[in-house]
Amino acid sequence: MTSVQFYFLFPSLFMLHELEEIIWMPSFVKKLSAQFPDNRIPSCYTPFAFNAIVLEQFLILMTSLYLSYQFNNYSIYASIIIAYIYHVFGHLIQTVVIRKYVPGLLTGILTSLFALCNLKNEYPIKLYGYSLFTLLVIILNLVVSFMILHKISHKK
Repeated sequence: MTSVQFYFLFPSLFMLHELEEIIWMPSFVKKLSAQFPDNRIPSCYTPFAFNAIVLEQFLILMTSLYLSYQFNNYSIYASIIIAYIYHVFGHLIQTVVIRKYVPGLLTGILTSLFALCNLKNEYPIKLYGYSLFTLLVIILNLVVSFMILHKISHKK
């Protein structure tokens, strides 16, 4: 598989991971709120908000793929893929801390291993550092998106 073929396949891998989260997250959040009643995160979560954010993330991913293809420069897109790989460690840490399986861990591990095998060391090690910044931007986007959707849903 060429790198460009992998880049075009990656959104499918991303959505496979997201589908696992979409399916299992509602029951996970319900159990989590029962286990940790003082936790504010479950109060911000709704299936609609989560699905809307998944759609937003997918559109950002597809836009970056389109621009990468148009300009024949996949560095930023590769940093998004590497940030995706890093985020799976978050699932792993959450699973260890709360001692429950966190939705997305299995597909995250499998798709990340596949992604690692297909990045083929084409990028300098510096890009892996920049990908931590990309991950931070993604996390900030998620937090802000959840906050906005939470405020919108409480106005109704």
